[in-house]
Amino acid sequence: MREALRDLHVDRERWLITGASGQLGGVVAQRLAALRATAFALLGQGAFAEPAIPASRVDLADHDAVDRHVRDFAPTRILHIGAMTAVGDCHRDPRRAEAINVGATRILTACARDLDARLVFTSTDMVFDGAAAPYAESDEPTPLSTYGHTKVRAEQALAAAPNTLAVRIPLMIGFPATERPTTFVGQYEALVSGRPLRLFTDEWRTPITLDDAADALIALAQTDVEGVVHVAGPERLSRYEIVATVAEALGARNAKLEQVSRLSIEAAEPRPADLSLQGACFATMLPAFAPRAIGESVFHRRPD
Repeated sequence: MREALRDLHVDRERWLITGASGQLGGVVAQRLAALRATAFALLGQGAFAEPAIPASRVDLADHDAVDRHVRDFAPTRILHIGAMTAVGDCHRDPRRAEAINVGATRILTACARDLDARLVFTSTDMVFDGAAAPYAESDEPTPLSTYGHTKVRAEQALAAAPNTLAVRIPLMIGFPATERPTTFVGQYEALVSGRPLRLFTDEWRTPITLDDAADALIALAQTDVEGVVHVAGPERLSRYEIVATVAEALGARNAKLEQVSRLSIEAAEPRPADLSLQGACFATMLPAFAPRAIGESVFHRRPD
């Protein structure tokens, strides 16, 4: 946790977190608990390990339940992290993706407006098509996937209320707060065991650690910035380069990395080639929270 977070007086606010059982939401909840903030968490199906934070399991597609829980808690800060994020799942069930990613965001936007609360929403680099990177906040979204389209519509829903911010976050790496089968965890296990990994050399991102993403969200919630902000790592790396950098940082001498093209993998929807984001705006705005290069980050394995 960045020491600068301790200077933001987060304990003076009432925080509601959606998606707190997810990989990013869990780390955010961990931060708020450590800072002794008053918070309430809406959970999906994943594990949640913050006894200091009361929580309720709520399907974000159940808009009445979402509305009721938010209004009962009456937050001053809403961190809307929960979403249907698996690209394949969104493609297979677009109606549910719309209900969760767009419908729940509209409900939370209305709650924020009525409660005079600040709403910070996590969006994605997948609102772009990958043809004109690096992308700035002012660039027009051009999504290729169902998931990307729902995130664009969710961003548009925020315009219905003041004091709202969409934070576009790229590919995240790092260990979640609780044991869960994330892409990074699977890659870590392959690295330490010497199991081969096939990784794209022609798909680029600006990766960020879970820790840096969590700190950035909390810090942005304590500002009055509105609109859209990119919180991106300082490096443009291919999928192969990301894992190779992590392997070096972890000292994984048994790593077996195989270079492949994204074009060799069949996908139901097109895969954007380059989703690199420009992160200079955020780094200038809050330099104490500027994301670190992947090789400079420390990856702490969570206890088994």
